[in-house]
Amino acid sequence: MGHTIISNGFLATNFPSLIQQQQVLLQKSNLRATTIAVSSDELEKNLTMAERSVTSVVRKAAPSVAFITSLWPETPRRRPNRKKTEPRRENSLPPGINLGTGSGFVVETDGYIITNYHVVERAYVLQSMQTESMKSVDKLIGNITCNVKGSLGSFIDVDTIKSMLNQTLPPEARVFCRINSENSYQACRIVNVEPELDLAVLKIESSSSFLNKVDFGDSGSLIVGQSLVAIGNPFGLDQTVTSGVVSALNREIKTQEGGSIRNCIQTDAAINPGNSGGPLLNLEGDVIGVNTAIITTSGSNAGIGFAIPSDRVEPVVKDIIKMDRVRSRERPDAGYLGVGIIKTQQKDRPGNWIVQVDPDSPAAEVGLKGIKIEGSGSVEYGDCIVAVAGKFVNSYYELMSELKERVVGEELALTVENGTTNKRRVVI
Repeated sequence: MGHTIISNGFLATNFPSLIQQQQVLLQKSNLRATTIAVSSDELEKNLTMAERSVTSVVRKAAPSVAFITSLWPETPRRRPNRKKTEPRRENSLPPGINLGTGSGFVVETDGYIITNYHVVERAYVLQSMQTESMKSVDKLIGNITCNVKGSLGSFIDVDTIKSMLNQTLPPEARVFCRINSENSYQACRIVNVEPELDLAVLKIESSSSFLNKVDFGDSGSLIVGQSLVAIGNPFGLDQTVTSGVVSALNREIKTQEGGSIRNCIQTDAAINPGNSGGPLLNLEGDVIGVNTAIITTSGSNAGIGFAIPSDRVEPVVKDIIKMDRVRSRERPDAGYLGVGIIKTQQKDRPGNWIVQVDPDSPAAEVGLKGIKIEGSGSVEYGDCIVAVAGKFVNSYYELMSELKERVVGEELALTVENGTTNKRRVVI
């Protein structure tokens, strides 16, 4: 008895008697996918202005958001009874024990990424232990070399002994990222961490492509009720977008290290496990906070989430990246000015006042002066830095941003103002 098969749009009648006499060939249709470009205006033509504001943020920032995961790779010693597996595909995760997952975002086009410290904490601790263990091996090898003398010393192969000792060490914990929902993972190194702010900076190890980055916004200008957007990977769900408002400002939250982070942003944008380290954005698409914690009784979102303000994150991250580039010789050493700055809160004397000048420093050589406090308690103001290379600096963060871009050997022009509002220009 025959039967009918419908395949790829062709009708084929299959009779057993005919199959014995001839082979029926079915020509498959050659279907090609066609890509049609549609403008964002066309896609959003039926959306409200509020909805367009959110989709605009997503288009701008989502390509910079990353999924972060860390693991402790497996070795034959830890899985002796497991059957030999197929070699892992390039850019896929190696087998291992998961140490933590979360979100992050690209802040420099050459592959620097921000995430929360608690997302990579276990990997960081294990890597630190690994480094100390390797130092101990080197020290042990040095002792063996020094203590074994005479003809016996010539029979000792130091490299072989070191290799054998290193094989006894556990594998190094690894961190990987996947940017913008890509299928492939890229290995990252932990550049440095700042546990007090629950921050970690990662660097993609082999980043040769130009990555999309997001810029920092001014968290100090936020007001309660302002609209916000969060992008992250809650429960491993890539590129999840939620929106909400600034619920409150200047909140203080506890860190897993037992410390506290002040001036945090509270939001009702849905933040769940896995959102940690992701960006909290204003409607300009700029990062005004790093999502870090929630208050919940169930383990998931309850409408109370917190983010570290960008005004605290940005200077710390820029310092870490700058020092890493110096260590890796990607840029010259940072310049040295030799002053301490304090931002006075007095309404009649705002600005970046110099509180002290280091002896024999470049600042001392050009006569910059700091604040003096007399025995009577009266304050004598010295110099206030009002511009760097002709660019006015209205806040402490603007001043630090300008100074950190300067390197050794660079000539720097400062405009300063003394306590009597007399301005002068000095060149260092």
